[in-house]
Amino acid sequence: MEALDDKMRPEKLVGLDYYPLPSIGERFPIADAQMMPRLSPRPAEDAEYLQAILEGFSEVERLGYARLAEWGGPTLNTVRHAGGGSKNKTWMQLRAQALKVPLLPSWSEEAAAGTARLAWLGLTGKMINP
Repeated sequence: MEALDDKMRPEKLVGLDYYPLPSIGERFPIADAQMMPRLSPRPAEDAEYLQAILEGFSEVERLGYARLAEWGGPTLNTVRHAGGGSKNKTWMQLRAQALKVPLLPSWSEEAAAGTARLAWLGLTGKMINP
């Protein structure tokens, strides 16, 4: 992936409308046990293929936040990110373009840190920020 990162052009979307699934079936944001992955047509260039997959992931994420908003969730203002994927500059740019909000690094790489902050907010009405 690192070798292809400099060859991708997130400012120019490949636009193949991929829906990358590991196998048949999706649960969220689309409840469809028979949904098939969409990963074709495959571009000749590996960088374009990877970018199309990352565009698909970004669109699935956008759909997920839209579904949460439909169910009464708060308006999305920013998204925090962590982990290996967040080091891919192209994917982060594609996510920011799809979500139309700033992406910011997480305050912690620990999995439970965000949950603990939300619990504290629920108990006190105040968010803990480092």
